[in-house]
Amino acid sequence: MFRPRLAAAVTVTMAAGAVLGVAPLAAAAPAAAAVSACVSDLQAAQSSNNAAIAADQVNDTAGARTHNVVTATYLVAAIGDCHGQPPVVGANVLTASATNATALVHNLLGAAGAALASEQATASALSQALANAS
Repeated sequence: MFRPRLAAAVTVTMAAGAVLGVAPLAAAAPAAAAVSACVSDLQAAQSSNNAAIAADQVNDTAGARTHNVVTATYLVAAIGDCHGQPPVVGANVLTASATNATALVHNLLGAAGAALASEQATASALSQALANAS
């Protein structure tokens, strides 16, 4: 509902600038909408999870464990910030939270291979959430 109004406002501003010959007015129009808190949380979780995957690939379970905790923090924030998003986003955030918790347990036990599988499942759930979040 907000985007059509924003697009109309930008169009009117650019038209006014063209009619009046005021190019800076058109240049001041926003290029893109700001990223939502939900998307920001999901991107941060994805980045942290990717770091955990990289750590587990070299059998660094201590480093991966740290990234799993950071990922969990972003996922907790996403649960609140993604309220109002399509249900598939919430479902994927919960799936990512569960698989990330499993990865953390595996890393606590020193099982990098099992943790890696869970982190890859987390990555998949985060990708699906990001694909549907706005």
